[in-house]
Amino acid sequence: MMTRDLIQGDSLTDAGPLSAADGLLARRFRLWRGSDGRRQVFSVYAADDAPDYPDAVAMAVRTEGGRRVPLWTGPAGAKARAAARAVGAQEIHLRILPETDSGSLVPY
Repeated sequence: MMTRDLIQGDSLTDAGPLSAADGLLARRFRLWRGSDGRRQVFSVYAADDAPDYPDAVAMAVRTEGGRRVPLWTGPAGAKARAAARAVGAQEIHLRILPETDSGSLVPY
């Protein structure tokens, strides 16, 4: 998996919390929308607390003016935590990759 800094125009945009009705879910899960319009669910962790999942994509995220801004993407684990510190991110969002192709989420 390639590690890289995000550049303006990258395809993921913040689509808000998983569920606005449940405060716990809103803090633990976040939706990001891809360039194809489909939403992807990410687990949210404090930057220093993100686990070392071998089959996950990590995104270092900083909150700016109430918005979440992705700053870096790459593998989960020590690289993600180091990247988050380097770019000033407060959170790491993880998307666990399925072992088999289960299809995409349906766009709304």
